[in-house]
Amino acid sequence: MRKFLLASVATLGTGGLTGAALAQPAGGPVGAPNQGQQAYPAAPAPTAYVNNNNNYQAPMLPGPLANPTPGTIVVHINGKVQVDVGGTWTSADTRFAGTFPATPANPVVGQVKLQPVTVSTFAREYFGADGMATNGLRYGAAIELRNNFTGQVSSQASSGASGYSSTETVFVRRAFTYVAGDNWGLFRLGQADGLIGIFDNGVTTFQFLPTGNFNGGDTQSLMPSGVTPPFVFLSQAGNEYDNIKAVYMSPQIAGFDFGVQYAPNTSNGLGQSGSLGGLNAGFGAANVAFNGIGTGNSCSVANSGCPNLSAGPGGLDGSRINNQWAVGLRYQGVFGGAGVLAYAVGEFSGHADYTGPALFNPGTATLNPAGVANLGTSTALVAAGSTYNGQYKNLKIGSGGVAVTFAGVTVGGNLIGGNMNNQLGLQPQGGAPLFGFTFGAKYVAGPLTIGAAVEEFWMQGEARLSGISQYRGRGLNVGASYTVAPGYQVFGEYLWNDQYQGARNFVTGALGTAAGAGANNTIRGQGLVIGNVVNF
Repeated sequence: MRKFLLASVATLGTGGLTGAALAQPAGGPVGAPNQGQQAYPAAPAPTAYVNNNNNYQAPMLPGPLANPTPGTIVVHINGKVQVDVGGTWTSADTRFAGTFPATPANPVVGQVKLQPVTVSTFAREYFGADGMATNGLRYGAAIELRNNFTGQVSSQASSGASGYSSTETVFVRRAFTYVAGDNWGLFRLGQADGLIGIFDNGVTTFQFLPTGNFNGGDTQSLMPSGVTPPFVFLSQAGNEYDNIKAVYMSPQIAGFDFGVQYAPNTSNGLGQSGSLGGLNAGFGAANVAFNGIGTGNSCSVANSGCPNLSAGPGGLDGSRINNQWAVGLRYQGVFGGAGVLAYAVGEFSGHADYTGPALFNPGTATLNPAGVANLGTSTALVAAGSTYNGQYKNLKIGSGGVAVTFAGVTVGGNLIGGNMNNQLGLQPQGGAPLFGFTFGAKYVAGPLTIGAAVEEFWMQGEARLSGISQYRGRGLNVGASYTVAPGYQVFGEYLWNDQYQGARNFVTGALGTAAGAGANNTIRGQGLVIGNVVNF
């Protein structure tokens, strides 16, 4: 079964040196040779990924990569460089800057257009250590580093490409430790995937290309802000794996294993320290200030920027998740030569309480101006039927998927639904719940992979339009990849997506039915990307 998974799920596995390359000649030097002093045999399919054979489930997965033996530790340093050439065309590519038509107060009107063709690149680094004690205990840690792109604003553009490149930095995307044993299970602790990401691993959500497909992929990244739907299916999504959590995975019994995860909030505890403006910097009465919707990012004042807030008067404070739990069950098996992956996960949480001014004056139906301002709404939206009041529901979702592989063909899909808005956001009270599906198929023949997937989902979307309208997102993705040589892959992708929500202007962010807000309620984009990637 495990060999089948390794063959059918390209993202499983760990970067590292082969067992043959790690072996030292008799009487040779201790440790690996320095860079440039020895050529290593190429792995048949080198992977650059932080999740690896040793920390992904209770039994250690086999494969061409080195696994520790009793009393040893394997250190692996891997990376990838990917370069894409793409073109995107969207309904937000052309617009007017200024008031249109021009007015005496604002006579300047200019048209803005975007160039469709882009060349882009990114680099990632993956570090890990996997050890095994003499008593069989497995342990280790993993780190994933990525490019951080700040965006080339006009001040940087004036200094050219050199000035822009100096703003690129490296940040930590995953960092966790683990201990494991075949007979009692696996514990992972840190900034890493939860049960949905581990159980699915991009299989039933059909993330079969290096671009990432619907999951914030390269083609989506080339489109203007607000054009692409969020990835609500959560597998390998940043909001799913980037909070600090504890995950337990049971041993496998007859192909089944189960898991439990817990996270106190959506952040890293060290990010809440006093030296970084956290609660410890000063939570006294003098430091707690009134803040409207979307303002502030420090825990020294009560607002939605504070990850371990349990109550506050800020306009978005009620949307803060706390005490996030998940439980799930997975099955992996083979029937008549067909491999089956199936799983289901339930995830739920508490949330911070909104303690700011009410939208309506107590005991009356009249609007409270302080509440309107704090919640970022308007009298026009309330008159149109908005039920948004700053309060949110606890997270309560179900997610599951099935994929069947036979003779190189994988078909399947994924469903998700419940009290959620956007990617692990909370559903506002009075707003619509989320329901979404994605289906796909792929074919793998040696070095060639081709596939297609579709998605559609509904949710509340803009919280202040609760009771007025809800959001719909759709997408189509087709593509292929080909492994030219060990570690070298070329690929191509076509992506189409659209979004709709009544009374919401996706280009300007305006809400309502007035001129300007009533436009761009539907926004579309499509793109084509070709590229290559080297994993090492």
